[in-house]
Amino acid sequence: TLNLILTNMSEATRLEQMLIRTEKLEFDLKTVVCGCIAGYKQVYSDFTFNLHTELAQLNFFGSPEHIVQLLDKVINNAVEFSQDKIINIELNLQGDLAELSVGNNGVLLPEQLNESLFDSMVSMRDKSKQEQPHLGLGLYIARLICQFHQGNIKAQNHHSPDGVTVKVTLPIKI
Repeated sequence: TLNLILTNMSEATRLEQMLIRTEKLEFDLKTVVCGCIAGYKQVYSDFTFNLHTELAQLNFFGSPEHIVQLLDKVINNAVEFSQDKIINIELNLQGDLAELSVGNNGVLLPEQLNESLFDSMVSMRDKSKQEQPHLGLGLYIARLICQFHQGNIKAQNHHSPDGVTVKVTLPIKI
């Protein structure tokens, strides 16, 4: 268990150090998101991934590899907490902000976790069902990547049906 903790903490530290040296470039954010979703459909073959967007493309300035990593962390959480195996993804442009939302229907977030959910070492998984402790670093890493892109990430409950939507907001040019 201590080994697992150290490995995961060093992953977060390595990412922080790597982001400092990462150069940003222009790429089509929609193409990256669509490519990720195609991969998720294969990896999570019993899940349905619905992408809602009206954008033909979305030119974005940043690190495509880290955007993929961010999406991986958010999708992994959505899949883990989904009760109906349907993941809804939206990609929109609001002014000069790219908005990426990932929603799943399932367990609601406890009110006290809304803000701290993206901190290091926070997890709301059922400890009795786990062989290994969950360290809660996935959404922390997602937040680091958002901050690198001068954006933010938040999670909120939605109702009818109940579930959680994670919303990433990123300026398209920095």
